Amino acid sequence: MNNYEYFPITDNFLQQSHKINEDNVPEVGSRSLEGLQNSIENSDYNECVVLENKVVGFVICFEDNQKTSSYMKEIQHKNFKEIKKRVSNFLYIDRIAVDTEFRKNKLATELYSNIINFAKNNSIANLTAEINLLPSINTPSFDFHKKFGFVEIDTVKYKEDYEVSLQKKALD
Repeated sequence: MNNYEYFPITDNFLQQSHKINEDNVPEVGSRSLEGLQNSIENSDYNECVVLENKVVGFVICFEDNQKTSSYMKEIQHKNFKEIKKRVSNFLYIDRIAVDTEFRKNKLATELYSNIINFAKNNSIANLTAEINLLPSINTPSFDFHKKFGFVEIDTVKYKEDYEVSLQKKALD
């Protein structure tokens, strides 16, 4: 049995998390190291999975609050803005990525379970995310989110080659 540990993403884990992010493009958006650090510092929830001092997965989330809304407006985050038009009291899952060598080990499932616990403990009513439709449909993400009870609330086409499905899961 692997001894996975879960920690907030600190500077010690930043470069490894960035590498995993970039290895998962286009399923997650590319970010500079500084951009990812900025997201982590402004996030309301973040966590990485560590095995033997190696980051093997991570997640970054933003709450629907005034501080986050100001930050998202400042960086012109289109998906957060579109979700905010349609949902209130939510936690937006901005990105989740798992090292390719560690997929099929239920790490994303465990990260999502931790997100749900955080949301419930903070009286957050909804989880939200977006899934790429264009440039290509992210079928594994659709399947994963469906398993967790997410439903499509809308689609947004930003450009001819960029379209997303906005997803929501109501928490009990």
